[in-house]
Amino acid sequence: MILPAVSMIGCGGKTGPGTSTAQQQSTQTYFAPFVEGTSNGGTPVGGPQTYTISDPAGSGSAGAFKQTTYLLNANQEGAQVINAGEVTALQRGLLSLGVTANYSFSNDTGAWVTTDYSTPKTGGFAVELAGQAGGLVQLPGQPAAPVAATAQCPNFATPQTYQFVTIPNGASAGTNETAYGSVDIGTSGSTVNLTNIQQFTLSSTGGAGAQVQPAATPVTGACGTTSYGNTISIPYPVTITNPGGGQTTPPPAVLAIGPSGLLVEDNGLGSNGLTYQTSLSGGTGAIGLPRPSQPLDTGTVVGAQYLGFIFGAPTGGNFGAPTGWSSHVASFGFTSLPSNCSSVAAQTTTLIYGGDFTNDNPSASPNGFGNCDFAIDLGPEDSTNNGFYPNATVWMGAGYAANTSNKNNSFSAVGVAGQLNGKYALFVLGANTGQQWAIYLLQSN
Repeated sequence: MILPAVSMIGCGGKTGPGTSTAQQQSTQTYFAPFVEGTSNGGTPVGGPQTYTISDPAGSGSAGAFKQTTYLLNANQEGAQVINAGEVTALQRGLLSLGVTANYSFSNDTGAWVTTDYSTPKTGGFAVELAGQAGGLVQLPGQPAAPVAATAQCPNFATPQTYQFVTIPNGASAGTNETAYGSVDIGTSGSTVNLTNIQQFTLSSTGGAGAQVQPAATPVTGACGTTSYGNTISIPYPVTITNPGGGQTTPPPAVLAIGPSGLLVEDNGLGSNGLTYQTSLSGGTGAIGLPRPSQPLDTGTVVGAQYLGFIFGAPTGGNFGAPTGWSSHVASFGFTSLPSNCSSVAAQTTTLIYGGDFTNDNPSASPNGFGNCDFAIDLGPEDSTNNGFYPNATVWMGAGYAANTSNKNNSFSAVGVAGQLNGKYALFVLGANTGQQWAIYLLQSN
């Protein structure tokens, strides 16, 4: 049985959205929720992870990173580094993560085996928020994951409303699972209360989806020092027992809120098949933003440049050996719009073009921008929920690497947008012919 690392040691320092990140250092540890498709040496990896990233000190220098899992099972007893390597800076703030060492468990020898790469294994990337308050990470052969810094617990003098989208999994395309929603989060010492939880499914025809019956509110958690840093365990206190007799014991959800306000949640499902009444999302977790206090200027949102990832959720093998998923580093927004963009979708005032990089190789781009084989039309902002776009449309061009149809197609989606330390973030979720697609973008200009 796989058990989560949730021991509470005490409450760390406090922070809230927009708080100065001067305390952040060049080496930062991030909490990452489980994303289906994560594996190590061909073996699925369940449960949350941490990423420790030391950025390059300057031009020509290299930083370092490591990916760590936290499991209690027959093969692992707590923290275990599974990948380590070097960090180099590319154009527009994108980081390249090259794996130089992999650590995997061998069923043949019953021990952990180290594989060293004399030439770093390429295909890993990261996009960090200013001040290293969080961001997005993707290692070679793994799906993209949102990450949040966990040096401090959140501190909200008054409850903060968050809007989120689900991190989809192989079962997410169903009509009964939460796809997006909102929640009010308040703190009192180490106690964290989640109230006014609103959950909705995706609508296949666009617009607001059906409301899902959420967990009874308030949901109470506690923030303190865990294996992942200062994270919120929900529910709290947590009791782990040996289920025996075919019973199941629900693991806790783990929630992290970075200093600039980025929210990421692991909803406790892991890869062990245990079920849990999620506090926020469906899928395997959630990524969210503080709701803006004023309506956004949508033209400014789509007029910015972004870096991020496009994640196509698995279409089979739920929590075992997922299949059909894809994850590609992406760029959206151009300083000079390529002429072929119009072949993907007709331009509107609420549309932003972007796409992947040829051969997933941003370093080969002469200007740091990728292809124009994707487009997102946010449509109008919701009249009562600032930063929420319920009528978004996504166009996938025929040239996009994961477009198996080899022709242009479109599908309805929802989006949440806001600012983190004065930069826009945009998270979009939609479904196309039974598969969910998540787009995670952070402003790069």
